[in-house]
This record gives sequence, C-alpha cells and structure tokens, in this order.
Amino acid sequence: MTAVRRTWSWLAEPGRRIPVVSTALGVLWTAIMLARLFVGGAVGLADNFDGHRLMCQLQVAAVPNGHDTWAYLNPVYDTHVWYGEACSAGGTGEPYLSSQWYFLWLAKLLTPVFGFDHALDLRVLGVVVSVFFGLAIGLICAALPLPVWVRVLVVSLIGLFTADSTIAPYFVSPLSEPAALIGMLLIVAALLRLLRRNFVTVADLLLVSAAVLWTVMAKTQTITMFAGVLPAMLVRPVRFPWLEKLRRTRRELGPEPPRGLGRRALVGALRRAPAVVICGLLVFGCVQFASSQSRWLTEIYHFHQVFGTILPLGSDPRQDLRDLGVDESLARYDGESILALSGPGEVPQGYREFLDDMSMTRIVEFYATHPARIFAVLDRGLDAVTQARPGYLGNYLPDSEKPAYSQENRVFAGGALFTLFRPVRWVVFPVLWLGSLALGAWLALHRRLGAAGRSIGWLLVALSLNTVAQLASVLLSDGLNDIVKHSVFVVYGTFLLFPALVAAFGAIDKIGRPDQFLPGQKLPNTGVPWPWQRKRARQVTSAVRGGERERELEPV
Repeated sequence: MTAVRRTWSWLAEPGRRIPVVSTALGVLWTAIMLARLFVGGAVGLADNFDGHRLMCQLQVAAVPNGHDTWAYLNPVYDTHVWYGEACSAGGTGEPYLSSQWYFLWLAKLLTPVFGFDHALDLRVLGVVVSVFFGLAIGLICAALPLPVWVRVLVVSLIGLFTADSTIAPYFVSPLSEPAALIGMLLIVAALLRLLRRNFVTVADLLLVSAAVLWTVMAKTQTITMFAGVLPAMLVRPVRFPWLEKLRRTRRELGPEPPRGLGRRALVGALRRAPAVVICGLLVFGCVQFASSQSRWLTEIYHFHQVFGTILPLGSDPRQDLRDLGVDESLARYDGESILALSGPGEVPQGYREFLDDMSMTRIVEFYATHPARIFAVLDRGLDAVTQARPGYLGNYLPDSEKPAYSQENRVFAGGALFTLFRPVRWVVFPVLWLGSLALGAWLALHRRLGAAGRSIGWLLVALSLNTVAQLASVLLSDGLNDIVKHSVFVVYGTFLLFPALVAAFGAIDKIGRPDQFLPGQKLPNTGVPWPWQRKRARQVTSAVRGGERERELEPV
C-alpha cells in the first residue's frame, strides 16, 4: 500500500500528470490499433495497382497468390530488381515521390526482425504505422489545453474514428494514404502546440511546417492543407527571447515612450514577419514538390475531369468540349477512363492540343459558367463521402476463408454514421462543416477566452477549411474516377471534427475564468454571451474589485 500511495502521489503532481497520461494513452492506442488490425486474422486493403509505383522503389515485387489483385490483401513481397520505366509513374520513367516510402523502408528493414521469410511483409508496415499513430495520439493529448478527463475523451474519440473500418485498413496496404493520415494527426498536435500561448516561437512554426510538408509529400492532393493551416500560423506574433531580454533592460533604464498607432502597426508587422517568411517557404516547397511529380499524373487528372466527369454529367458533350476549347472529335471518349488511350495506335486528333491547353484554370472557368454542373458533381462528391471506403478492394488475406472482395466491419461507428447521413447529406455535411467553421471562428476571436481556449477555435477553423478544400481538390482533380477512395481524407477530416467539437465545448466552459490568462494579463470586460456564464462573470468581477479595495486600504 505504501508503494501505491507513493506512486499515486508522484502521478498527482501537476508537472508529471500530463506527460504520464499522454504517454499512457499513446501506448494504449498503439496496442488497441495492433489488436484491431491483427487479432482474429490480419486485415488491410488490397492493392488497386497504385502500390507498385512505391514498392518497386524498394526493389520488391508482390508474390502471386492465385487471385485477382483487388480481391484480397496480398502482404508478402520478394526481392526483385526493377529498371527504368518498369519502376515509374505510369511507365513514364519519372519516379513517384511520397513520404510513405520511409514507412515502407522501415517495414522492409524490420521484416526479418519479426521472423518473416519474405523481403517485405505489409503486416510489419501495420505495426510501424500503429506506433506512429500512438505517438500522434500522445502528442495531441499533451498539447490539448483542457482538463485531463476532457483530453482523454477527445483523443479516445480520435482513436475510435481512426480504428474505424473506413480508415484503419489503409495501415496495412502498399498505398500512400497511411503517411498522409498520420500527417493529419501530426498537424493537429503541432497546431495546438503553436496556438496555446499568446505568442509563438520559430520552433513552433517549423514543427507545423514539418507536419504539413510530410502530409503533402505523402499525397499531393493534400496540398489543400494550406487552407486552414496558413491563417493559424499567422495569427500569433513571434517572440524572440533575446528581444524580450533587451526590452527588460530598457525598462530598467527608464519608462518606454507611449506607442502610437503607426509604431504599434510596425511592431505587429515585424513580429509576424518570421511567420510570413516561413509560410512563404512552406508554400513554395509544397508547390515545387507538386510540380516535380510526373506530368503523367496531371494528364490523368485532366482526362478524367473532362471525359469522366464534365461530359457524363452534361447532355451535350460536343458543346461542352467547345466551351472547354477542346476538339469536338474527342467526344467519343465521353465516360471513358485514361485506359481507353492505352495500347498501340496513333494519338487521337486534337489530343496533344488537349494536353497542352487544358489547365485547372480552364476547368474552374467552365464550372463557373455552368453552375448546374457544380451541384451535380458536388452531389456525387457528398455521396462518395457517405460511402466512405471503396467497395471493390478486399480487406482479408487469401487464407482467411472469406469470399473475394469481402470487407471487414470490426469497428464501424464512423462508417455506420455516414451511411445514416446519406439521405440527408445535403443538410448534414454543410451544417457540420460550416457550423464547425462558425463555432471555431467565434471561439478563436472571443475576447473573454485565453489563448489556450482560443487555440481550440483555431483548430476547428483549420479542420473545417481543410476538409472543404480537400473535397474541392478531389472533385476538381480526378473527378468521379475512383472518387470514393480519393475522398478518404475528406472522410477522415470530417471524423476529426467530432472530437474537435467536444474539445470546443471544453473551451466554452473556460469563458470568463481568470485562471486561463497569463500572469499580468487583465481580464477583458466585454460581457459574456452565454446565459449560464453570467453568474461566473459576476463572481469574477466581484473578486477583482474586492482585491482592488483591499490593496487601496493597505497602509503605505
């Protein structure tokens, strides 16, 4: 009993409580994810032929199992030397770049350690990604500016939605999604760390930038993470310790002259200059990475957008092509995929001009002049979000005695919820996304809320903007082609909104509390809009006034 009491007293100290709880939750959710992926038989996601462009860079090839590639998860790969176009994006000779390569490289390195006979086993990848998932959970728990029990609730909801059958199977797959999913969690942790104070440091900004770079480099469609992250990076002034020391020294020499409006504006601009520079470098780096990807990917996106999305959703393909400035003779590819152009044969008339002239700007202009088409493609996008996961890819091993293309449903909370949303998708998702954005903006700008509480508001704003921008990215890039699989980040971003909303209610409870402000910072007197907070505001005001009276009565 003495040892238990000593342990409990050790854990009860505020300085140790958060690190211990965060570490425990990270370890716990790593174990839960491993059990979810492997207990009762391993589950994952079958390859849709995109996995080869990453796996070949590790000089491995899938071991045939006698089934269709899409039917079952095929986790084993043997050593194979690939040369030239055999290992490239679409046979172009250009490499496919993704930060997922590092996860796969680590899994290949650890495969012999786990006792597997092949060069690479994707089940080891599941272990690697689960460990990083647990690390992200622990970091989020440590960064949340909320009571311990609220932190546990929020990160447990994040863990539950990540373990959902729409998300977790990606952890055991040769695709590039796992690195991006983990990157989204790291962005959440980095943003909370960045915004929990009234100032930021260069190190905070660099951590957010690193998380964004990792996510964008995993899959270029996630470049829309800028939508929510950049405003959050610019909202707080940057603090330099050496500058604060200089200011203290100056105060000791005498009182500072009063600051005018121009001087305050100049100081504010200078304090945000490092953030502006880092954001500029971040945008430049991500755009450069996206442009360095194979031009073949751009060709696929433009072909599927025009011939697989715009034309099938309209009634006059030739007129649509004229509006796009494309040769009308290409209307015969209406509803086709890029595979219709594969194989020997001459390049169709007008196709080279299509490749040279088609751009994202022209596609956006077409939708702007055809608003009815916007609603048609958006309806397909919302329907894809409710489906949540591709139905043509199996989740089980060939020896699992499950039928081909079977999908597992061990954890189906998020998927089942989205299925219920399908009939009312035009109501639920706009309300959820825009409502979260409005609530987050209200919290982020609330003057009776400290920086820690406002950080939850900025997180809601970032998640909402990222999710909506990601949906736009999916609809404007590859269009309706494989749209359910491409919507995985929209699905996961929406999942993350639910625990973020729980955190927001925890932040609302902080409104009006004096203990949330830093020492020396006055409590703003702006009124509290929530009726149940008025009593607390009156108590705080009375306590402040009582303290002022006591100081006035003290003998000099």
